Amino acid sequence: MDFKKFLALLFITAVSLMAVALYNGYPLVDTDSGAYIEQAIYPHFTPERTPFYGMFVRVSSLWTSLWFTIFVQCMMLAYLLLKFIGRFTVGSLQFAVGSSQSAAPVNESVVSKSDTTDDIFAFNFSLIAVIAIISFTCVSWVVSYLMPDMFGAILLLAALLFITEKTGNARPQAIYIFFVFLAMLMHNAHFPILLLFSSVLLAWALAKKQKRLINKNLALLVVCGMVWGIMCSMNAVKKHGFTFSRGRDIMLVAKFAETGILKTYLDDNCGKRPLQMCNYKNQLPGNINEFLTSGEGPVFKMGGWDSNRVEYQTIVHNVFTSPRYLSMFAQKSITGTLKQLTQIHAPDKVNVQGKDSETWGKVKKYFADELPAYATSLQSNNVLSGGSCNFIYYLFLVLSSLWVLMFYQRVMNKELAFMYCCIVLFLVVNAFVTASLSAITYRFQYRVAWLLPATNALVILKYHYYKTRKTTTNS
Repeated sequence: MDFKKFLALLFITAVSLMAVALYNGYPLVDTDSGAYIEQAIYPHFTPERTPFYGMFVRVSSLWTSLWFTIFVQCMMLAYLLLKFIGRFTVGSLQFAVGSSQSAAPVNESVVSKSDTTDDIFAFNFSLIAVIAIISFTCVSWVVSYLMPDMFGAILLLAALLFITEKTGNARPQAIYIFFVFLAMLMHNAHFPILLLFSSVLLAWALAKKQKRLINKNLALLVVCGMVWGIMCSMNAVKKHGFTFSRGRDIMLVAKFAETGILKTYLDDNCGKRPLQMCNYKNQLPGNINEFLTSGEGPVFKMGGWDSNRVEYQTIVHNVFTSPRYLSMFAQKSITGTLKQLTQIHAPDKVNVQGKDSETWGKVKKYFADELPAYATSLQSNNVLSGGSCNFIYYLFLVLSSLWVLMFYQRVMNKELAFMYCCIVLFLVVNAFVTASLSAITYRFQYRVAWLLPATNALVILKYHYYKTRKTTTNS
């Protein structure tokens, strides 16, 4: 596809990805959106999040409109999505279109090379694929939020494109690595997710002695090391210690409280250790957010996030070095991962961020000219729901997955199977990390889960293209 057509398709895809935001009348916002807007105007460190998404909002909004931020988000995702779709418009992912017994790929002499690489085919296939993906998945819900969640999908797509790039061209690989690096800076959870994902792939590559894949995953681990060094150094400069996240220990303690591990630990240790948390062991909230933010919770009563850091470190250390508590944590992580894997839907009912919310206040303060649009949006009037979209999404996920399984011998080859394995591995790792270290909620899983039905859509479209071309050629 020539450059002008690609730019046109990129713009069309980006605008299409904004469908939910455009339908809403304003970018979707969450409870944390106000904090990110504040960070955009006055960059600062907080214990629970990195400062980089706030910086991204600052630059992309041009201090003028949050619509610009959403558009830039959509442009970034559109670029990677089109590159991913591009893998299906060339001959590398060939299918067998004959009987189920014939698993040999279609001969490129049957489907002429000039046709499969023709600009018209590439443009039309990509456009149809974009329409299908946006129509049958919840991707637009992810990217329409003024939140860093969409960078989870960017991390997955960029990493997948990087490790499956076989041309040897340094330019696209450098671009994919840049997107990986950028995505990791946007959310603290992306560091352990990519670290675990790349480590598993590296172990598999070493076992299979696949040198190219070994080098690719070593490169991703180098990026992990760079991000770790940057975050630790920035916290050290801010006098928070050489640590990746100064909120790590308190977040883990909050997770212990949600899973019941903290109550068991306090029952066993209160009276043996001088722990302030013992004063509240019978008043522990069973929810992470309540534990961390409630005015009646132990964190608030003990002085806030940065207070008693030594006590939080002690609790975390004791839990992870005790076989009993570690076993409980492992069990809760496994069950939490299974629950998180099912949280793949768009919000059935979008939370209203009304006049009393921080987000409303920050928009009013820093983007006052956009407040009327914010106030009249469907979200602000409590009439925005993803219920009907979820029905279509689930239906397509089930039917498309069944189709791929039924036509497995006809459509699957090693490269496509490897892509599917990488996507599934990433989804499991994402669920494991977020369920083990944070809350179990749709936000953390649906941000990446849409890529599985999206891949199904591409496989189905590619198969029918080959089948149509073969029928036409034979006739």
